[in-house]
Amino acid sequence: MRRFLITAVVLILIIGVGVFAMDRAVAAYAEDQIKQQTVAEVARRGMSSGEPSVDVGGFPFFTEVVSGEYDQIVIVLPDLKGQGITLPKFALTASGVNAPLDALRSGEGTITADKITGTAVVPWDVVVKQTKFKDLTLSADPDGTLKVAGEATLGGFSIPLTGKAKVTLAGPTKLRVQVTDLSGTDPNLNALVKSLIAAYQDKLVFDVALPKLPYDLKLQKITATPDGLDLTAYAENVPLTQ
Repeated sequence: MRRFLITAVVLILIIGVGVFAMDRAVAAYAEDQIKQQTVAEVARRGMSSGEPSVDVGGFPFFTEVVSGEYDQIVIVLPDLKGQGITLPKFALTASGVNAPLDALRSGEGTITADKITGTAVVPWDVVVKQTKFKDLTLSADPDGTLKVAGEATLGGFSIPLTGKAKVTLAGPTKLRVQVTDLSGTDPNLNALVKSLIAAYQDKLVFDVALPKLPYDLKLQKITATPDGLDLTAYAENVPLTQ
């Protein structure tokens, strides 16, 4: 009996290892096919990126492949570039993915996702370059307060400045950065200089056009962080193949 139990345990382990190996092999195949589709989608948008990484969640994965239904697929695009803007990391999370095995194998047919969420950070130097704030820098406190600082020549005076700004959505792939509270660092400025600063502030409204995002994702949320602007984009009922 003891020998039988040992033999049974060994067989179960062997079968388990075999199933796991087969499961991972199938996962690797599906991830490679999805990666190829992602590269094609980026190219269709007139963009480029580093090699995408794809992670298909779920185990046993084999059952997902057979059914063609995947709970979640995460795709990470490094250095996504378009329209003169580089996003160091653009992460896509696709939920409720329908990918029939024949479509994966042949590269034809329809693969869809119930929803896709995209996230990225636009570094502050990229934002400043796009807004043409040539005299000012942008930064954010941990609480999300957006700050401006710098020195501008106004009316022949070189004036150190400080203040606050806000960023809002101005379109499906467009941000608007506006300075809302600008003042000189010197508390003893006269009325003329203060009026020059106020007039300068009124001009500091700029739109930042992002590249047309993969899968027609639309901006949903923007948050200022010390590293840059955190973007969240969203789309529903998305075809992952064209």
